[in-house]
Amino acid sequence: MEKLPLFVFGPLAFAAVLLVIATGIRRAIVKLRSRPTADQLKVAYESYLHRLLNPQPDAVEKELGGLLPERLLRLYEDKSAIQAAGFQLEKPGSTRWWPKRWQVYCFEPLDIESLNELPYEEELGPGFCFATTGRGSWYWIAASDERTKDSPVIYLDYDGSGSHGETVAASLDEFLNWPRLPLK
Repeated sequence: MEKLPLFVFGPLAFAAVLLVIATGIRRAIVKLRSRPTADQLKVAYESYLHRLLNPQPDAVEKELGGLLPERLLRLYEDKSAIQAAGFQLEKPGSTRWWPKRWQVYCFEPLDIESLNELPYEEELGPGFCFATTGRGSWYWIAASDERTKDSPVIYLDYDGSGSHGETVAASLDEFLNWPRLPLK
């Protein structure tokens, strides 16, 4: 009688341990198989770069039903500026001990593909996510009925840090002219 629980629950516990081990091995194999090869990464990067350097503002504006700010269009005309990646911008006037920094992983291509893949905020209206932090957050700028010189930069935070919808800078020009620091 004393060994009955061991005979009944022992094989069940053993089976549960085997199931956990098998599941872990399966996940590891799937993770290794799903990694892109060096050639696939190269093709993806070349496609991204081609899209980035060949903006399609007319198509995006037509799809949005609004006009993007002049400053955003000038950004995409500056081929060296639009290729900048992996930096953070430090907002002037923030305290020395707690500076406000905004990470920019890369700029998004100005095309229909990006427009369809990037987040859309119904309450903000038409606009475009022109840059990403690389961590589930983007920098957004509004489109309007008439072409404006510039527009505020809004932070769309989908990683849960609580800054969603925050106005980062009063204008894109101001945002792009903040001091740049390397990413940490």
